Amino acid sequence: MVDLSYAHGVTLTESAETPSLLRVQRSGITFVNGTAPDADAAAFPLNEPQIVTGAKQAAALGVAGSLLEDVTTVFGEGGSWCIVNRVPDSADAATQQSNLIGDPIARTGLYAALRAKALTGYQPRVIITAGETGTWIEGGVVSVSLTVQGANLTEAPTIEVTGGGGDAGKVLPTLEVVMGEGANAGTVAGVRVVHPGKKMSQAPTIVFKGGGTDAEKVLPAATASVGDVANPFVSALNVITPKIRARAYITGPNTSNAEAVRFRNTVNGGRILIIDPKTIKNVNGVPVIKPVAAVFAGVRARVVASSEGVSGSVSNKVLRTIDGVARTISYPDDSNYLNERQVATIINERGGFRTWGSRLATDDPLWQFDSVRATADMVNESLEDLYFLYVDRKFTKANLKMLIEDGNAALRVFKNNDDILGGRVWLPDINEPTTLAAGKLFLDVEFEPVGIMEQIHITARRNILYYRLLLDEVNGAIETGPLSLAA
Repeated sequence: MVDLSYAHGVTLTESAETPSLLRVQRSGITFVNGTAPDADAAAFPLNEPQIVTGAKQAAALGVAGSLLEDVTTVFGEGGSWCIVNRVPDSADAATQQSNLIGDPIARTGLYAALRAKALTGYQPRVIITAGETGTWIEGGVVSVSLTVQGANLTEAPTIEVTGGGGDAGKVLPTLEVVMGEGANAGTVAGVRVVHPGKKMSQAPTIVFKGGGTDAEKVLPAATASVGDVANPFVSALNVITPKIRARAYITGPNTSNAEAVRFRNTVNGGRILIIDPKTIKNVNGVPVIKPVAAVFAGVRARVVASSEGVSGSVSNKVLRTIDGVARTISYPDDSNYLNERQVATIINERGGFRTWGSRLATDDPLWQFDSVRATADMVNESLEDLYFLYVDRKFTKANLKMLIEDGNAALRVFKNNDDILGGRVWLPDINEPTTLAAGKLFLDVEFEPVGIMEQIHITARRNILYYRLLLDEVNGAIETGPLSLAA
């Protein structure tokens, strides 16, 4: 497009219809959330994520708390940069857990990961945190189902909870009414579980009271379901990880295989890798049990930086920073039991300790492998970044053509790098003049991440005909060797 106004002479302008270049962000950065009470507050202010590129910089964290050890472990396993978030340290367990999980509004604790890119320029891809991430609540309220929504309620009714069984340690749940809005005003839209309670051997009884003075009001009714309830670390991570296309590595309960699987059954969401058991490190000659998440995070960063890249698996990699595991995992019996149920572990095979397993805690088998999820995240984000520069460009044939060509060129790069098996970008039929005139353009993309060979089955057989080969070889040696002259 040129300026059509009068200009005697030659005028040169550069076309705005130019390609957008593929840019791939770093995919091996770990977000490390924890405590460091002796840290240099200027270098590591509370709840202000900071990029750490080496051990010398990490030394300012001080030896107390969890951060220095976790960062050192990540680097020791061959990991690259970390984004460190320091939270206040507290001797009270409940306060400490609250500090670690943080606040979604203020974006503190784990929620500071949502601000990491804005503050550091880099997006973390794996999140780890201090704290007992492998716990769960036994016999808590998992959900509340409304059987009657009620009607003509002029105010939110109160909830009375009774029953729940006779366990001496029972704690009844705390529930909160969520009122309907708009066309559903005057009804109850749902019941929020503020606290699930614990150790209930049967579902508690829920009774609604109040609700205003309307003579025609109908009080709602609801039933509760009781079971094992995930801990608040899991709840927070299920909110955070999809927003920034990250995965979380968490340490399991470290008690038994059965309880590791039981804990996994409280976790879902598709972006959490559970690892059990914990590790052992020798500290001044004394074996000390340590969380395992930082170990796997370091290995993952090592893999990303290697020739395998983002599509490489965190599993079956030799460990560098541990001296043992908190309980013995036998291969293949224990490891198969855990891996099949989406719990990663550590085995001692073929000359050393190895990571073993990479299935995320999800009910969707298509997205259960950690490396597949990471690869799809990388491709999706790169395409978003690529097309960001096309926003608000003119609707011209040249721009549309380059839009498609740039996307297909990006997918070819990922294919040639063995990250995907193939892919393509095209204009779907949903594009119509009415949507295009409104500034809306729709693109369809398909690609297939490179998977992993998790299960290799070998079938071995005996074949007695090899004895015939043996006889033929002997006869040949006799006929052509010294014995052939015996006659």
